[in-house]
Amino acid sequence: MIKRKGDATMPKNTRKMTDAELKKRGIKRVQTDAYHVGPYKYSNLNDALAEAGRSSAKHKSTSV
Repeated sequence: MIKRKGDATMPKNTRKMTDAELKKRGIKRVQTDAYHVGPYKYSNLNDALAEAGRSSAKHKSTSV
């Protein structure tokens, strides 16, 4: 990776930063929803519902 003049480096301290600390850096924390279907994780509810439908159909066809 090429480092350019003025590039910031990633802080080594991985502790949870407060919203005030983030704001100083121009970062805003936002909450997001995550949907888990079996081993998969989705950020879009429609995608999760589609996978749930596929998963349900697979279970029905294999149990007959």
